[in-house]
Amino acid sequence: MNHQKHKIDQKVSVLNRRKCAWGVMLGLALSIPMAAHADDVMGKGRFLATGGIQSLDGAAGGGINPWAVIAGYGTDQQINPTASFTNVTQPDFSVNQLAVSVGIYNRLELSYAYQTGTLGSNVYGPGGTVALPLDGMKIGQHIFGAKLRLFGDAVYNSDNLIPQVAIGVEYKKDVTSGNSLVPALQSLGAGVEDHGTDVYLSATKVLIGGFFGYNWLINGNLRYTKANETGLLGFGGVNHDSAHIKPEFSTAVLLRPDVAIGYEYKGMSNNLSDAGLKQSSWQDVFVAYFPNKSVSLALAFARLGNVGPYTNQNGVYLNGTLTF
Repeated sequence: MNHQKHKIDQKVSVLNRRKCAWGVMLGLALSIPMAAHADDVMGKGRFLATGGIQSLDGAAGGGINPWAVIAGYGTDQQINPTASFTNVTQPDFSVNQLAVSVGIYNRLELSYAYQTGTLGSNVYGPGGTVALPLDGMKIGQHIFGAKLRLFGDAVYNSDNLIPQVAIGVEYKKDVTSGNSLVPALQSLGAGVEDHGTDVYLSATKVLIGGFFGYNWLINGNLRYTKANETGLLGFGGVNHDSAHIKPEFSTAVLLRPDVAIGYEYKGMSNNLSDAGLKQSSWQDVFVAYFPNKSVSLALAFARLGNVGPYTNQNGVYLNGTLTF
């Protein structure tokens, strides 16, 4: 009887081990496709450089302008996050930006950028007296952005001239704590607000071999805004409280699949003119390097001209973008 019971126990033990083995195998079989699917979803299926860099407002594009492209390298079945650091150094001020964004199925982009900087000199009046005590004063803003691709593809529809078109919105809120510039402008009667919303329409097209055999990118934006110097000097002004449509233009030539050179133009409002402060349109010439799909570097000469109380603001723009 005991011998027979021992055989039964052995069979039950073997059966249990088989069930356990089948359970492990089934778990592995189920987990492998799920892991592979996760890798595919977080992949980088688009061509090198097609996500641009993270621009000065946190959106994917060039140095100072967003483009219609969606951040990262994700296809219509992938999600791709990015992060970047940008520095703009001019004779009388500097700005640093930390930004993050995520491209979702090559359709939607969400972004956030935090800008902070310091003014480096006072503004002097007749006789060398200090007209505006700005030395050491802080500037900065938070930028929350969203971009939606409406139709077209900048690269893959190379057999026609239909561009990739996207609409974007950016909510901007100035840093007003401590020794900040915007409250100082308000106290001077400049009539600025500390927040505003930009809306822009963007169209981007890559012409394959379109510039003497090199791939050629062309981008144009129309931006509805009342921001002063993209919002760093507040929004609106005395007798200028309405938003206006401003043009933006970018072009780039890919000398190699991993190297691009280009030019950008960004139209600016002149809302502070009645307060005696001038604004010029921004321009830059840049070179961007994309060694792989994880890293990009950009260097530009930025010609900003008149920036509020300062004149001849021309300097260096640096950007490093990481794609995960």
